[in-house]
Amino acid sequence: MLDFIEGEIAFKYSDGIAVKCSGMGIKILVPLNLITETKIGDKIFLFTKVVFPQEGTPTVYGFKTQNERELFEILTKVPKIGSRTALNILSHFTIEELEEIVTRKDAKTLSLVPGLGKKLSERLIFELSEKFKREEKEETAEIIDLLENLGYPRREVIKVVKEIDTENKTVEEIIKEATSLLSGGKFGK
Repeated sequence: MLDFIEGEIAFKYSDGIAVKCSGMGIKILVPLNLITETKIGDKIFLFTKVVFPQEGTPTVYGFKTQNERELFEILTKVPKIGSRTALNILSHFTIEELEEIVTRKDAKTLSLVPGLGKKLSERLIFELSEKFKREEKEETAEIIDLLENLGYPRREVIKVVKEIDTENKTVEEIIKEATSLLSGGKFGK
């Protein structure tokens, strides 16, 4: 429906901003950090999600990245997590911080978000851990396919990728390290 919006910030509210676009002002609820790091008159580009409640008017939510919007959509699919609570979570934690909280199973830190108790935090951690595991597997499969397409034997590629510490590394860094190991002949000999 409304995939993104580009315009100028006309007003700031405690929970969002109004973006002037083609002579119209559209109120968009955004994570708090976006409100504090922008000012009236700034040009802005946001990925959007329109939520239609059972009663009332539709609400537009805005995000700096597609990943942020995707995480918002995942959060709202968790039972008892509404749009406002999902936005609250994204206001308190970056995607990386949230991933770290989920990895550590740190329900205590997550429950500091208004609207999240201990039980709901634990449920959210369970739901998100599945999502993050799936993403990691997909990324690893991509790396293996790419290295195999470069001509390295699949069996060796899998061994090398399993040996590499991938934490806090970009895909490019992992591939560079893997090609170095594969070219050096450390594996498969």
